[in-house]
Amino acid sequence: MRLCQIIVFTLVFWISAEAQIGFNLGPNKHAILDFESTNHFIIMEVKFGNVLPLKFIFDTGSEHTLLFKKEYADLLGVQYDRKIPLMGSDMSQEIYGYIARRVNLIISQTYKITTDILVLEEDYLKLEESTGVKIDGIIGANVFKFFVLSVNNRKNKIRLDEAQRFKSPRKYSEIPVRIFRNKPYVDGTMTMGRDKLEVKLLLDTGAGLPILLYTNTDENLDLPAKTIRGTLGSGLGGHLEGYIGRVHHFEFGDYAFDNILSSFQEVESDSITRQGMERNGLIGNSVLSRFNYVIDYPHQKLYMRSRGRLKRKFKYDKSGIQLAAAGHQLKDFIVQRVLPDTPAEEEGVMKGDVIKRIEGIPVTFFTLTGINNILSSRNGRIVKLHIDRDGNRIKKKIKLRKII
Repeated sequence: MRLCQIIVFTLVFWISAEAQIGFNLGPNKHAILDFESTNHFIIMEVKFGNVLPLKFIFDTGSEHTLLFKKEYADLLGVQYDRKIPLMGSDMSQEIYGYIARRVNLIISQTYKITTDILVLEEDYLKLEESTGVKIDGIIGANVFKFFVLSVNNRKNKIRLDEAQRFKSPRKYSEIPVRIFRNKPYVDGTMTMGRDKLEVKLLLDTGAGLPILLYTNTDENLDLPAKTIRGTLGSGLGGHLEGYIGRVHHFEFGDYAFDNILSSFQEVESDSITRQGMERNGLIGNSVLSRFNYVIDYPHQKLYMRSRGRLKRKFKYDKSGIQLAAAGHQLKDFIVQRVLPDTPAEEEGVMKGDVIKRIEGIPVTFFTLTGINNILSSRNGRIVKLHIDRDGNRIKKKIKLRKII
């Protein structure tokens, strides 16, 4: 799920002039950061104000570091430099954030960072609902832009090195990359029907999807013949709506993907140009997690090596149910939407239904990711659900089939 780009666009004008960062790599001149991979996100443990343990997404697609929950900053007595208006995902809703200067963070229980951050007035994104994971903020490029960033998705570790001490990795492919406002962009090619299209894409670990394309950035960038309308992620001011389909062929650098699951969104044209760099979309962490890669920010170089997982299919739900997580420990699983012409609609599942058991097992034994994995498993599988609807228990049998 993509963290809303509007945050990044607005902050460019408010923070960059005064932003400060302190990151001491220690005597070894490098840092090794542990992370967990959940729902195609890179999630790190961060001690906010050096004391409060929180969970942040590591996001190469965000220029700045954000805290979603203002109550945590208030609890520690954080002082704010100013209050600023932000633009919601509908491009009209007025919402607010606060700039806090020189906030102390500890990452991976070892490395101390001092940086400026944006604190949202409210948790507008509510990522827990769509991911089923506790997420309190994001670590943006202002923290790591001075270093060489090496992401090892096999060992779940990120290494930061001083650029002058770094040597190009062996057995990696070097891919042309442009770093603009601390964010990496690559060129790619995709086949849409009979058309072959050149695209410019952001490498974005803060997006849990494979690729996202902005349909109005190129006259030849049309929707595939078969798509479904759905929620693509969470943004400031609400859910991000768009279409989901598959692109026949996509490649960048030395790597190619066939029948890749793709999201499509129409965006305001000036919201892209406001960044100063035109792009057609992004490559999310569902693709990037299939590689180990190195981003040399100071020298603007990218190195990638496949983990041997390029041929794995990109799965999508086969039931037609879109779930949200809520309640204690995010163990209440509520039907947020039922897609038309799907097994769930045909079986009579309705928005607002609460799943209590799946395959006879109480849902307290599952995560949202675990349930979604069941609902995206093999064609023809019959999944048994026990549902609570307005206090009444209902049994449903969903026969899975490919819907996209």
